[in-house]
Amino acid sequence: GRKHIVKVIETDPPDQKVVQVGAFSSLAASLEQRVVERVHRKGKYLWLELNERPWVLCHLGMTGSFVVRGVKPATYKSFAVDEEAWPPRFWKVLLEFSDGTEVAYVDARRFGKVHLKQDPESEKPISDLGPDAWLELPPLEDFRALLAKKAPAIKAVLLNQAVLSGIGNWVADEVLYQARIHPETRANELSAAQVKALHLQIEEVLTVAVKSKADSALFPDSWLFHWRWTGKQASKMGDGKQIAFVTVGGRTSAFVPSVQKKITKKKKK
Repeated sequence: GRKHIVKVIETDPPDQKVVQVGAFSSLAASLEQRVVERVHRKGKYLWLELNERPWVLCHLGMTGSFVVRGVKPATYKSFAVDEEAWPPRFWKVLLEFSDGTEVAYVDARRFGKVHLKQDPESEKPISDLGPDAWLELPPLEDFRALLAKKAPAIKAVLLNQAVLSGIGNWVADEVLYQARIHPETRANELSAAQVKALHLQIEEVLTVAVKSKADSALFPDSWLFHWRWTGKQASKMGDGKQIAFVTVGGRTSAFVPSVQKKITKKKKK
């Protein structure tokens, strides 16, 4: 038979902030003896398609990750999973497969979610998401039309998961820096050239981040990323350009005022 889940183990007691089964009886009852057919992702969510429903929807939050026993886990900035111990520290759910593979869902800060859903794509929260910024970035003309309808600051629009899904805080700052756009510029006031630059940089920055598996040591030296993590203290780029911070849409934005100039359209009289 195909590789299937033979055992599901949760912490005792289960962490109900992270693991939510909704109307279903339990994670184990819904997953044991099931085959994982595919893994899907949209925006910051991923879900496991099983050979029977319900399926498993996950959101990694700030510190959630899946770890496969014996496989070196991905690291991201200062966040790393302890791979020495098994189960790993901060584990919430363990899956054991028929071929001996063991997978743990780990989450130190517990902002993540492991939920059972009958049909994740047609239910909230997935149904509320805009196109995935990496897999489904709209063509330039459609992107231009989308932004033309949005009056808020472009930084807030980029973070709005109902517009495009998957762009988080540092990626939004990076694409705006690379496109030379001030984060407080209203989306519907961007010039055609700015929209084109922004569209290109979303593709470029995400391509680099995905290909390097988010290992920031592989990010280009010219990226704002390397110089922005100062706890909102004023800092400088490698070439000496000043980095400033401003709150836009409730989040801290890092930007370089000398290249990201604020342009406000004059009201017509």
